[in-house]
Amino acid sequence: MKLATIVLLGILLLGSFASMQAADKDAAPADAGQVAPPGAGHVALAYTNGGASTDSVCIWYPVLLGDVKPQSLFASLPHPSPRASTVDIGHAYLIWVSDYAGVALPSSAHFTLFLIPTGTATIYFNNRPETRDWSNMTKRGTWGTPVATFVRKAGVFQSLDGGMSGGMTSSAELVSSKPFTFEGITFDFKNLIPYGMTCSETLYGSEENGTCIAIGPAQ
Repeated sequence: MKLATIVLLGILLLGSFASMQAADKDAAPADAGQVAPPGAGHVALAYTNGGASTDSVCIWYPVLLGDVKPQSLFASLPHPSPRASTVDIGHAYLIWVSDYAGVALPSSAHFTLFLIPTGTATIYFNNRPETRDWSNMTKRGTWGTPVATFVRKAGVFQSLDGGMSGGMTSSAELVSSKPFTFEGITFDFKNLIPYGMTCSETLYGSEENGTCIAIGPAQ
């Protein structure tokens, strides 16, 4: 190949590379290089119920919430000496509460299925969680201030042992939320899950644990 041809090809390749670089630069967002806010598919929260749910009321508390330090989700033990936060419902600043009624579905010899119909759910915040009164599940005035409300979509609970254990996936659409402050943090659920979340949970006996994925981009 002649030297002039090689030089010409080199110039053309450099020109193409420069054009691609310019196109990439134009296409890059203004905040390129910064960490993008979490969006659809990110783990928004994880939860457990500590055995607090009943046959008609689902109650759980988050153990992971966005980028909030997990220990900040729980109040410290009272005096005489401050100690590490206790991870249980008695010290959880936030609790999820949803009334429900399971409906048995036709099942096979191996699977037991229950429909959990569409309903509503509320997340309560109480900066003094020890003041909650659990003696009457219908009187919730001490449970805290509602900081987020959801429409909980229907889900099907699937079990291999008659309902003693199993799993379910369902979605919850965020209807409203308002900011609140705890442990020096101001938080609003609409910034984490503006469109709601899809949760997958596992149950064993009275214990429930789950992980929730954000629906749509965060704000």
